[in-house]
Amino acid sequence: MIKSNTAFIGVTVHVDSGRECDLYPNHPLLYVERDTINLIHKMGLIPYLIPVYEDGSLPPLDHLSAIIFTGGGFLSLSEPNSQLSSLETTGQERYKAEQQLIHYGLNKDLPMIGFCRGAQMINDALGGSLANIPDTGVEHHQEKLGISGDQIVHRVKVEEDSLFYSLTGQTQLGVNSFHRQHMNKLGTGLRLAATSMEDGIVEIFESKNHKFVFGFQFHPEKMVKNNQVWQTFFKNFANQIN
Repeated sequence: MIKSNTAFIGVTVHVDSGRECDLYPNHPLLYVERDTINLIHKMGLIPYLIPVYEDGSLPPLDHLSAIIFTGGGFLSLSEPNSQLSSLETTGQERYKAEQQLIHYGLNKDLPMIGFCRGAQMINDALGGSLANIPDTGVEHHQEKLGISGDQIVHRVKVEEDSLFYSLTGQTQLGVNSFHRQHMNKLGTGLRLAATSMEDGIVEIFESKNHKFVFGFQFHPEKMVKNNQVWQTFFKNFANQIN
């Protein structure tokens, strides 16, 4: 998508302690889906997986030019939405690390993007809140329906006064959907950029105070291959990298 350079993009990872309910029981893991890694590589940038240390410390971050906060890891889909836990209790080590990373990135005014849980984390760090989607409402998790992530399942309405609109020129978008919770209150300094046309749920937010901070409740990294809108957006993201 752009010429190769040596800019490092931080990528958050999911933390599994190796419990019986985790991805690989008895094997503690740090992991990330390859869609994000492939996207960064295709932009000519270098992904740097940010480790989560048991002591809560962070590695040196000065070499990072931007940060991408990825979606959640493996969670059973059998639990009703009404019984879902908070961001912190579904990954306490990760939660604490990402809180530090978000404030680091904001203080440095780094370009930052959050996908799904990553968007919820940015919102949380800025004082926003999260609620469970009603079990009887619109289904927002297409994996329950056996639909792959590169497929569009519903549409969102884009606010025409948003930075996202100015970057893409889109008033409506088709998106994928892999979440069972939603952001019911945006944090300080964030503004609404797009909502679900079916039920008004926040789908995109952006920062009013930072040059390039976006949160997507869905997974654009899974749709970029055959979608010009996302190719345009991520080209703009890459252009922010010094």
